[in-house]
Amino acid sequence: MTLIRLRPEEITPDPEPVQGQALTVVRALSGPGDDENPFLIGFLMHGKGLLRLYVQRPDRPGLIGADIRLTGTPPTALIASLPSLVAEEQYQRPAPDDPHCDLLVDLTNW
Repeated sequence: MTLIRLRPEEITPDPEPVQGQALTVVRALSGPGDDENPFLIGFLMHGKGLLRLYVQRPDRPGLIGADIRLTGTPPTALIASLPSLVAEEQYQRPAPDDPHCDLLVDLTNW
């Protein structure tokens, strides 16, 4: 019988597909008790490795589109900070080309 030695330190796992990363973000932003006043309204895969999240703030009317990058490091800190980041006016700009939101927030380099 041939013995094959495994060396886990030499094995590099395949990166998670972009769709799986998007699903992770969507699950993290949608909670079970969000039916009445949800933060996450929808999402759109927007280019290669980009995800546009459509969110609403409870203190203001209208929807905000937040662009995030799914490639590279996991967006765990970004997901946790997203509610406060979309509220900051320095990141907001008008969204004339997207009929689904009133403002855009570009967090692709955050």
